[in-house]
Amino acid sequence: MQRQDSGSDDLVPPIERSHWVAFAGILLMVSALFNLLTGFVAILNHGYYSKVYSQGNRLLILNYTAWGWIFVVIGILMALAGIGVFVGSRAARLTGVCLAAFCLVGQMIFLPVYPFWSLFTMLVSLLVIYGLLAEPRHVHGVRV
Repeated sequence: MQRQDSGSDDLVPPIERSHWVAFAGILLMVSALFNLLTGFVAILNHGYYSKVYSQGNRLLILNYTAWGWIFVVIGILMALAGIGVFVGSRAARLTGVCLAAFCLVGQMIFLPVYPFWSLFTMLVSLLVIYGLLAEPRHVHGVRV
């Protein structure tokens, strides 16, 4: 049996999916989990980061509780952007890049507190940015 083509497929743009985009979507969800963990620890256990970092309850700009709320909000937005990346939304990809860049800067502020955790989260953010900005090679003529 042959499938008859109605010609309506010509109007649908090619789906921008690649292995890097799928990988970046998964890493975006993992990064959201990391940010939620960092945020909830800062909010719920007020003395946890103060014990580690000997200069009190102050980071570069705000205290740990404020950064905890910032990381929780960023984590929720990253999770929503990750779902959007899986669906194939271009806006979700661009939002994911912006959120990963903000997470990168936020983890730089947290470097004195937990250097290895911050470096690992920064590496995940860099991979997310690369994966979301990489051009899908198997779809010709498509740019991010």
